[in-house]
Amino acid sequence: MKIAVKAMLVVAVLALLLIGLSLSWFYFYSRDLPGFASVATFAPDSAATVLDRCSTASVRAIPYDSISRDLRSATRAAEGDSAETFANQISRWLFCGSSTKPGERHLLEYKASVQLRRRFTSEQLLTIYLNRAYFGHDLVGVENASLYYYGKHASELDIPRAALVVGLLRSPVAYSPETHPDKARMRRDAVVAAMLTRGTITAEQANAAVHAAIR
Repeated sequence: MKIAVKAMLVVAVLALLLIGLSLSWFYFYSRDLPGFASVATFAPDSAATVLDRCSTASVRAIPYDSISRDLRSATRAAEGDSAETFANQISRWLFCGSSTKPGERHLLEYKASVQLRRRFTSEQLLTIYLNRAYFGHDLVGVENASLYYYGKHASELDIPRAALVVGLLRSPVAYSPETHPDKARMRRDAVVAAMLTRGTITAEQANAAVHAAIR
């Protein structure tokens, strides 16, 4: 009995040591995170021109209310309606060009994602995500993409246009309407189908959208 108790104590002590070492390692390698003030500029209260440090591109950052309802719905249908999904992607962008080792970088990205979800609302994360996303042709931000592809503001995009722009998020090169119109149409239609499945559009709206021209 005494041997069993001693063995249990040893195991418990070793477990506590391992937990302590793991936590120490976690905080040592993730103590320094990017400033989130710069991220907040991509979720402005009003339209603003900001610089994306990952691409050094000039971005027309727009507020949540300037993103059309169809564009929001298309994004949530295609990318997932989860603050965690948007925070994870934003956290990866925060470390673009980082020279840290893969293991350390993944740890930093994870902690940044947690902090992003604590600091920003779901709507703010969606806004940051769309303002920082890459849409091909050196276009950063959904406003730039909307103006380039359709000559319209993001607030003016209807279902088929919103679905095509959002479809570019998966692969701006593969689904470019300029170089791969057939693939662009297939991807747009997939996003429309996802919107229909989520119940954000009707069957009639979906049918009209998939029969619309891609440009």
